[in-house]
Amino acid sequence: MSAPPEQTAVTDPEPIRIEDGGWTFTITPLASYVLRGVVVSRENYRWGWNARLSPCDVAMAWGELEAGAGWRRLDWSQDGRWYFWRWHGTPPFANAVVVGNSSNTHIVPADSNLARAARSLSEGDVAELSGELVAIEGRNGGETVSWRSSLSRHDTGDGSCEILYLRRLRVAGKVYE
Repeated sequence: MSAPPEQTAVTDPEPIRIEDGGWTFTITPLASYVLRGVVVSRENYRWGWNARLSPCDVAMAWGELEAGAGWRRLDWSQDGRWYFWRWHGTPPFANAVVVGNSSNTHIVPADSNLARAARSLSEGDVAELSGELVAIEGRNGGETVSWRSSLSRHDTGDGSCEILYLRRLRVAGKVYE
């Protein structure tokens, strides 16, 4: 059985600055993060300010959901930066098990190679994603935006997704850095 994600607080974070299409973004690391599990869904995005930074979301499962391919007993989907699960008949898992053993991660790749690799992940891939959970502030003229990663694996609803500045991806024996 796989383990929950590893997370360690970052002390003295060094902000990352990105300029793209009139936007200036400041990305501040909050915690180092390693996520190992099985990809249950992936959705690519092309529109909106956050798609400039995060071209895809990856929903992954670990622990009880990964063991024995239990995740396959649920129907997974993604839409509008959210992920969803459902089942038919008797629930195969308590809702708390699904919440505590899966996540929807907004991927902010460190470079174009990592972006391509993340966008090519498929359902059933066993993967390891490493980097930092981040807070993002952006400005374009008078418009400002902010986006902050969850630091908990047990929250739900708006703000519960992880935002990962992806520095390393391992899948199918290949490593992208």
